[in-house]
Amino acid sequence: MGEFNLSNIKQEGNLYKYTNVVKGFQMRYFMVNAYTAKLNYYMSEDLKFQKPRGSIELLNSIISPSEEDSTTFTINTLDNQIFKLRAQDAKERQHWVNILRLIAHSKEDTHFKVYANDKSGLVENFDNNKPLIKKNSQDLIREIFNLIKFSHDEFENSINNLNQTEEFSRYDQDLLILKAASSACAKNLINSCTILSKNLEKEKDINEDTEINDSLTLSQRFDHEIKNLLDSSYKPSGSGSPKKSSINPDDELTDEENKISKNSISDQTKENLFKFFSNLADNLDLTRTQIPVQLLSKKSLLESYADLMSHVDQLIKITDEKNSEDRFIGVILWVLASLLSIKSEFDHKKPFNPVLGEVFNCSWKAGDDPNSKHIVSYTAEKVSHHPLVCAVYLECIEKNLKINANIMTKPIYSGTSVKIEIFGEMILRLDDKNEEYNITFPKVYARSVVTDPWIELGDSCSISCAQTGLKANIEFEVKSFYGDTINQVFAELKNKNEEVFCKMKGEWDAKLEFIFGKNEKDRIIKSHNLRDISRQKKRVRPIEIQEDYESRKLWKDVEEALKNEDYQQAYNLKNIIEKQQRLTDKLRKEKNLTYLSKNFYKTKINYDKLASSFSSKTSNNSEYFKLGYRWMHKNWSC
Repeated sequence: MGEFNLSNIKQEGNLYKYTNVVKGFQMRYFMVNAYTAKLNYYMSEDLKFQKPRGSIELLNSIISPSEEDSTTFTINTLDNQIFKLRAQDAKERQHWVNILRLIAHSKEDTHFKVYANDKSGLVENFDNNKPLIKKNSQDLIREIFNLIKFSHDEFENSINNLNQTEEFSRYDQDLLILKAASSACAKNLINSCTILSKNLEKEKDINEDTEINDSLTLSQRFDHEIKNLLDSSYKPSGSGSPKKSSINPDDELTDEENKISKNSISDQTKENLFKFFSNLADNLDLTRTQIPVQLLSKKSLLESYADLMSHVDQLIKITDEKNSEDRFIGVILWVLASLLSIKSEFDHKKPFNPVLGEVFNCSWKAGDDPNSKHIVSYTAEKVSHHPLVCAVYLECIEKNLKINANIMTKPIYSGTSVKIEIFGEMILRLDDKNEEYNITFPKVYARSVVTDPWIELGDSCSISCAQTGLKANIEFEVKSFYGDTINQVFAELKNKNEEVFCKMKGEWDAKLEFIFGKNEKDRIIKSHNLRDISRQKKRVRPIEIQEDYESRKLWKDVEEALKNEDYQQAYNLKNIIEKQQRLTDKLRKEKNLTYLSKNFYKTKINYDKLASSFSSKTSNNSEYFKLGYRWMHKNWSC
């Protein structure tokens, strides 16, 4: 066991602190007390030997550089207090952030300890007096890596900042040799950390493969070796076509009829969020991080996508519009109403990651009328595991309306926010009008995830129709650091001649204005409130008549354990499902089999046609373009 003493760290200086009294930044003198893990501040340097004006608890706090500028950073304490501080420049900010993080992440008040033989992993049982995550080997290597880099940078800076005299120079030969030796030593140690980290990853993969068979029962192994591999949905690479399935809408019931309970948001959930995120590193890809079961929703991601697209009355209304411009605006309203639903779907808890081949089926009836003949059917399937791609299909046969979507998500944790990049495309087709609308997605930001989470959209999404030449690039404006306005959205709607025929502005979660006319005299304003666009109740077949691979039946036992707050049982059951998937993947690779979707077929992407369909400003789809293909539903061409 090696041990690094932090109690000797000295750091002090002027910083600007945001105060509520004057609603602005005021200069204060700050001193770090590593022994007590506190950041004390004073009115001025002259008063630093007196009682501090205030103190900030650093232990287990989150220190985050601001996303708005290069000098501000925040400290989120364990008791949910937020302090905004500002340094003189970016270099000074990074120096303060490094020092404060070292102290905040030390698990004891005075020492940063490294346990070389620690093999503890993720702790799934929450304890109010314990951290959510224990240090595993990878975490320790990462912290040692940061400590080496930090120490080396400090050493080089101390040499570079030496005062020049006639008798002494920072370019002294001995100092240069010492500096070079330190640099070489640091590089070797960092390379060693990198190699060790890669070896641990390989060892982890090998151990998981060898332990899978031991952890599954004989019946579970038989289930995958025989049932899955001989299922007609698994074929040798490049062969076969998807098998068809039929769902009878008369068998489907609403959530109330199926007695499905909704997620509740408790203070304990917020506390669990704080414990989890306070242990994560910046810019961490959450797809590679195991989420504690306490933070999981009681439904699959495939079902969450259905809830986002449940404004089917608005969708059907598009087909009834007489002219192409009104239909185009109808598509925009449906897309924005779907994005508004993100607020309720992904606010506090994360849905289950679907397994490869998992399917969710449901339908809606227009106006929630059980006797309505206008039925919109929905099918979603996870069609790829690496990368994770979900294919979605909606269809209203009576209105000759079809939607096909491929969705990839990549959540990144940074500071106190989670940025969710949504790659992919959605195609909405109106067969009676001979129109296809190509739709892309904006970025989603979950802000203040460790205190009081809220959702906003950023970047842009594009909607275009090649047949009519209509297109719009919808810009979502994120909240500024100092501003109070949120959820602003703007767009210019253009015709085939690239002329703006309408301007849209407002809030993507409330009221929108569509402004027609080039001058004041001809101006016409049409207002729409997105909150008035209702969501219809989805109808799902009871679990008893679902197939084994359908979402609700697949996750039934995990959902029941979460409902009963039996988190250990939920973790065990979830682990079995995930191990079964890894076993299936392993066996499929050994037998040179490829997964063939139950509902979708793979087709190559026409890059030239795709590029012309999307706005040039929508550049965040490069990850999707790299795939080189898309998944289309078997009924798309029918």
